[in-house]
Amino acid sequence: MKKLKMLFISILVIMTINYVTTGSNLVYADDDFEKYYENHEGVKGEDSYEDIGEAVGWGTVIAMIIAGLIYPIRRSMKLVITNFPGLKKMFISISRFFGKYHIFIGIIALVLSIIHGIFMYLSEGELESEGIIGLGAVGLIVIASIVGSVLFKNKKVKSLRTTHTILIVLAFLVGAIHIFVS
Repeated sequence: MKKLKMLFISILVIMTINYVTTGSNLVYADDDFEKYYENHEGVKGEDSYEDIGEAVGWGTVIAMIIAGLIYPIRRSMKLVITNFPGLKKMFISISRFFGKYHIFIGIIALVLSIIHGIFMYLSEGELESEGIIGLGAVGLIVIASIVGSVLFKNKKVKSLRTTHTILIVLAFLVGAIHIFVS
């Protein structure tokens, strides 16, 4: 378990260093007709809001996927353990890891989605159709998180677990529509 944590932390550090060192040095060769240079005024701030908003939006998608991995891992636990007994210890530790950090990663996904919405609103200046769809997805995530917090206290209530799962799946589908419309 300690090795898995260290692996995730080292991947995060490598990705952060990669983004910090190369993120600001991007060059686009397809803007031949738009003459925006270093001293051009008015465009830089809006573009940066949009770039930050898009990056945070993809972070939201990644956090939702990671938080949702607990479902297929726990559903396939019995199948994997019976068919591959050598992987039992590793699979149980992976399941415990995702079970331990599921709530934390879910909260990160919610916070990132709100930050994404704020930055995209600042970039656009108004709430357009794709923003309304994204707002619906965030609303579903908020409702699912409320149900999830009640589920955390009452783990034996199966209807709460089903409601939480259905709401998250709906939020993911509405979020996918939001991505494809944007």
